[in-house]
Amino acid sequence: MSAVKKTAKAGLYLLSFFVVLLIGGAVYLYTNMDSLAKQLTEQVASDALGVPVHIGEMNITLEDLKVIVQDIRIENPKGYKSPDAITIKAIVIDGDNFSRELLTFARISVSGTHVNLEVDRDGTNLADIKNNIANSSPPAPSGGKSAGAHKEDSIKVIVKKFSLTGAQLRPSVTLLGGDLPIITAPDIHLAGIGQKENGILAQEAIAQIMDAVLQKFNKSANGAGFLEGMSLEMLNSMGVSTADVFKKNLKKSYKKEVDGFKKGFGEIKSLFE
Repeated sequence: MSAVKKTAKAGLYLLSFFVVLLIGGAVYLYTNMDSLAKQLTEQVASDALGVPVHIGEMNITLEDLKVIVQDIRIENPKGYKSPDAITIKAIVIDGDNFSRELLTFARISVSGTHVNLEVDRDGTNLADIKNNIANSSPPAPSGGKSAGAHKEDSIKVIVKKFSLTGAQLRPSVTLLGGDLPIITAPDIHLAGIGQKENGILAQEAIAQIMDAVLQKFNKSANGAGFLEGMSLEMLNSMGVSTADVFKKNLKKSYKKEVDGFKKGFGEIKSLFE
């Protein structure tokens, strides 16, 4: 066999080897797409909230541009009693358009949310997570990093509609002590996240959504009386306005007056019976 034929044959073997590698890599990415996306999502969410976030299962259907995330656990900041601050049964994400640099979601629907509220003199576990969000910043462009490092840092997203329904707040630890009822928070609806900017970093989108959600939870907790004993300054820092506090106190005072009137009326009525 001539040297030319030997070289050509070696070249074909080498080309075949690279083809096998490429196909094998593509098959690996496709078959492990859910687990890879799960790890990436956990990392980005944890960075955004400043506490570990765990996902039980993530299923992606590219044909329908649909993602279903199940059994999400958002851990408590250090120093709190419960291991988890928030657990979520399911998040259903309906995609609109996915590209390598921009993910556009038509809607994100969250259901089966349970919140373990813990209150102390210095604040609450939800307030601490909210502060983590405020103090975190999206990753800076990787100018000095090697090419391809942290590709998730450049992924941008748009969320057209977001909804969280039927969330239950359980006051596990409060300054009041004793047993307090579990309440259902009002449904939360957001729209146009990242649309004005034609996409924002995934970490920033998670931070914006969770900041709004936590503020709603804090207002619900205040309205239910779970935050009794906290200073107005602390409540304001949690997103509970002075007007919200005044409204809750006015409602509480009104109820006290009504109860007193009913009691007095009952006593007067009993005199004539």
